[in-house]
Amino acid sequence: MLSKTFSQRMGLEKIREIIQKKDLDNPTRNALWNIISSFFINFGTYCSVYKDIWTELYHETIDTCPNAATIIHPTENDHYYAYYRRKIISSKWNECFDLIEFLNDKDFKERWIVQIHNNFSRRANVRIPDEEAYNYVFEKFMVGYRVIDGLVTPIIQEEEITAIEEAVNQSSDAVAEQIALALRYLSNREQPDYAKSVHCSISAVESQCKTLLNDPKPTLSQALKNLEDNGIIIHPSLKEGFNKIYGFTSDAAGIRHASITPSDIDADLAKFMLVACSAFVNYLRSKGK
Repeated sequence: MLSKTFSQRMGLEKIREIIQKKDLDNPTRNALWNIISSFFINFGTYCSVYKDIWTELYHETIDTCPNAATIIHPTENDHYYAYYRRKIISSKWNECFDLIEFLNDKDFKERWIVQIHNNFSRRANVRIPDEEAYNYVFEKFMVGYRVIDGLVTPIIQEEEITAIEEAVNQSSDAVAEQIALALRYLSNREQPDYAKSVHCSISAVESQCKTLLNDPKPTLSQALKNLEDNGIIIHPSLKEGFNKIYGFTSDAAGIRHASITPSDIDADLAKFMLVACSAFVNYLRSKGK
């Protein structure tokens, strides 16, 4: 086992900190609040959203509601606005998701829109934050969830994170470098490069095969065949699947030739490739022991 992983040597964050699953960092919380706060500020006093959260989500009594002052300021802690701001900015991550789910409830959304139109001094173009707005933040900040049909739903499992960690921490330098780079390209919050992430993921599998063969020359397709010739038997369907994936990434108009368009590769496909290739790297390493 390596004394120091590629991630550690390169100063990368821990995988569990990059993929946010049981916590949310400050930039993510701030981005989520920026989505919610504009609705609260513009329309919160023209509908029952504050009261509905208090009584329907938290099941508190109406006479204990925070002060619903018309002057909204985030530092005045007795106001609805400030109370719910703290729920996003500093509460437990699951409580943050509870509030997001409530704000995406279809029936409540319809109620608030009707109330705003009835109470606003002019006909308002009301846009309550939708799933797309939240999912943009979740994708940008590598949160392992998406809002689907109003519910915050996990899209990455504990086993998937463990597979990536194992591939980085227990593989050779060449393999660990490719997995770590794939993760870095995927998790770059300013300029994610999903195509390069996919390229690095499949390259990690190729590197693992070359390590087992102690031969730097063969392509993945040839390397998988050579492994079998050397007694490392791989299920035919699994071998065929990775040969096809390799063909996809090696196509003349494909990823390795840098002519693939951003729309062809998205975050979900890059994440799938990272997890699948990490798991296959771990499988090959165990077969080669």
